[in-house]
Amino acid sequence: MIRLVITDCDGVLTDGRLHYGSDGEKLKVFNVKDGTAIKAIKAMGIKFGVVSGRSSMALQKRADELGFDFCHMGVNHKADVIRALRHDYQLEINEVLYIGDDVNDCSAREECGLLYAVNDAAEEFKEMADTTLETKGGHAVFKEVLKKIHEHQ
Repeated sequence: MIRLVITDCDGVLTDGRLHYGSDGEKLKVFNVKDGTAIKAIKAMGIKFGVVSGRSSMALQKRADELGFDFCHMGVNHKADVIRALRHDYQLEINEVLYIGDDVNDCSAREECGLLYAVNDAAEEFKEMADTTLETKGGHAVFKEVLKKIHEHQ
């Protein structure tokens, strides 16, 4: 049974492109349909949050807006943060789902029972993932994740 869903940001919640405003501020584009699905996941009593290699005010705002349980940014080795989250929430590895897209997400395998790769993920990550989703990053990935969680529970 999944009790914790962790996602990367760039390439999963977004399409992975980076946009910069005229003042150099990083801008991100999020899919509103993900917000609806994330709220539905949380309504099932599942903890939800992000562990990202990059730091971003836009991500923090989105996390606050949707009521993420945590938002860890600027993370180099994701397994360390996930291990701490498992400890904090008293979860077994098989209760944790991670969604990622790139080689910097590979360390999540150490602490997660299920790994999903978005459709346009790096081949290295797809090879270690349990499932490759049909949806590309930034294109309402969490609608599909929600459906798979319902199938898995």
